[in-house]
Amino acid sequence: MLSRVLIGSLFVVAACSEAEQAQVDDPLAFSDDAMVIDFGLSGDSSWFSVNDTVMGGVSTGELTYIEDALVFEGVVSTDSNGGFTSVRSESGEDDLSEYDRVVIHLRSEGQPFTIGLSHRPFFTQGQYRHDLAAGTGEWQVIEIPMSEFELVNFNGGTPSPTGEPMEPEDREEIFYMELMSELFVDGDFRLEVDLIAFD
Repeated sequence: MLSRVLIGSLFVVAACSEAEQAQVDDPLAFSDDAMVIDFGLSGDSSWFSVNDTVMGGVSTGELTYIEDALVFEGVVSTDSNGGFTSVRSESGEDDLSEYDRVVIHLRSEGQPFTIGLSHRPFFTQGQYRHDLAAGTGEWQVIEIPMSEFELVNFNGGTPSPTGEPMEPEDREEIFYMELMSELFVDGDFRLEVDLIAFD
């Protein structure tokens, strides 16, 4: 199951000055009803790596946890019909239909990644995905409306977008969440994720 830590608007600084009070527009602020996956040794450390080695590929991805983040780094290789690496939540049945957006706090270098929400229990059955912008090594906040997730099939082993948007009923039973390298091309990467919040 996805870990739930309700931390509300934790990232809005408490009043010390008028300038600090004005931080209500902080992009990391979210409602008290948000479902937050807060990574790190003191938070959620249950995600695990799934690389193309399960299909005979040779890509490598090492997952570790530091105090307040998930760290995933390695090399994507297209040798031996490979081309992807990923980290995935534990399987469960989570209802995300009440949420309108997802907020991700991350920094990355190298390979761009995509976030996937799987409404079917098996990878080959497709999932709803949204590509994340290639990182520059700086921390960034990415906000994605849930309606902008698109159904992607994996015919032939590589992702094939269908153009079908994610509807609220598609989010009623999410089996797992995944962060996967996007391009199926050779290259190294480093991905660090602080939190993912559904709001």
